[in-house]
Amino acid sequence: MLKFITVTDEKRCKDLWETFNSKEILWDLWDFRFCFHKKNFSFNFILGLDGKNKVGLLPLVFDKNCDTYTYFGDTFPEQNKFFLRDKRNIKLFLENCPEDTQIYYIDSEEAKYYNFKQGDKRYFLNLKKYGNSFENYIKSFKKKHRKNFNYDLRKLRETGYSIEYNRIKDFYKLVEFNKIVFGKDSDYNEGDFVSSIEQLMDIANKKNILDMISIEVDNNTEAIGLSIFFNNVYYVLSFGRNPEIKNLGKLLITEQIKNAIFHNCNKIDFMSTESNWKELWNLDSERMYEFEK
Repeated sequence: MLKFITVTDEKRCKDLWETFNSKEILWDLWDFRFCFHKKNFSFNFILGLDGKNKVGLLPLVFDKNCDTYTYFGDTFPEQNKFFLRDKRNIKLFLENCPEDTQIYYIDSEEAKYYNFKQGDKRYFLNLKKYGNSFENYIKSFKKKHRKNFNYDLRKLRETGYSIEYNRIKDFYKLVEFNKIVFGKDSDYNEGDFVSSIEQLMDIANKKNILDMISIEVDNNTEAIGLSIFFNNVYYVLSFGRNPEIKNLGKLLITEQIKNAIFHNCNKIDFMSTESNWKELWNLDSERMYEFEK
């Protein structure tokens, strides 16, 4: 019979995370998760034991502001997993969660072992399906869509735009444009979130896996895309663009796809934010899941 204990010491939690984690995706890396660990969070990892053997880990944190428990890293990182030697024990771990536990963006693979509530879709592009070729991918568009797409990019080229890479100072322009486009719904209205993304960028830059694209029109930075590539996956994390200039978003996505191919990525993770353009771009999608107690 399994025994469950709560681990609250940060160093011990990190050691357990490193022990159980396979480091397959970006969000498996402690440093990137920790960027979103706010001051109002305290560690509350659930460790499962079979005798003296560690058999599983559910990495929860307690949110003092909301009086709830959630997955380590809060709600920006996705594809949350249960680190169990035997996934059939998910039910037991969930039963031993504290009251008021809310886990979102649970990875689709975990739903094979438990009847979770359906959550948002995660959007991605499988580049291998198109032979890792941008031209092959564009051929998947309907003829009219492809014609309009090429026309729009050609008109932008006539502006004589230029592209800069990893110009960190442009992040503040990204924040500004994001708030203009999304208004009160922009995550960048929160100082904690801005700080978290800055930390994430700094870590990625030091690891040489940051891919930041800035598009200049008439010597002004008008669009910025923030991405990270890790283990052959290109993560599109954030963007900002001047809404007054048509089709800048289209150009930015095009450049991100081309950069993903350049960095030998087989997949692009566009994350879960629902947007009409994601359907128009023939992206793949999969359901993520939620748990509330």
